[in-house]
Amino acid sequence: MELDFSKIYSLGSPQKPANEPKEVNSSKTLKTAKKPAEGKIEPRTQALQRKADNRQKQLEDSARVLKEYQTNKRLTNGLVSEITKGIQQGTDMYDLFLKAVEALAYATNDTALYERTRDNLKVIYGIGLKEPRALELEKEDTQKRLERLLQALNNADRVEDKERLKNAITAHQKHLKTLQA
Repeated sequence: MELDFSKIYSLGSPQKPANEPKEVNSSKTLKTAKKPAEGKIEPRTQALQRKADNRQKQLEDSARVLKEYQTNKRLTNGLVSEITKGIQQGTDMYDLFLKAVEALAYATNDTALYERTRDNLKVIYGIGLKEPRALELEKEDTQKRLERLLQALNNADRVEDKERLKNAITAHQKHLKTLQA
């Protein structure tokens, strides 16, 4: 049994048969083949260079992060040994707590954690609850700021700046007196 494709052939094809000659338009210019050196080699080279540059940047970033991690790890280990030594020597708990927070700040790479905790400790336990060591921390910080303000007053040129610095110095001196009372 043979298949009869005559009806399919009679429907016709939307394309011209291959044996008919194609029309030639002589008004168009012929495309010339490019030499290999004139092709798209340059963009490929640029893409490869860009990839290499990105990879180099990634390696540099990784090296920087690793170095920072190693530094923080070393600092954390040092603080842990100081805490252990401080516990054995009977060091004040506030100082040990602040060292523990500093070690935690290095371990988590949270640079503001230590300052926030220290400020809260001074305000809540020092000024609020009148704990002696926390008050002493506040006095130390206020005294350091007062010394910097006095130096700034000596270096100030404008009258307005000197007046503001004098007001700040007066406020710090009053704050020191209230902490000592």
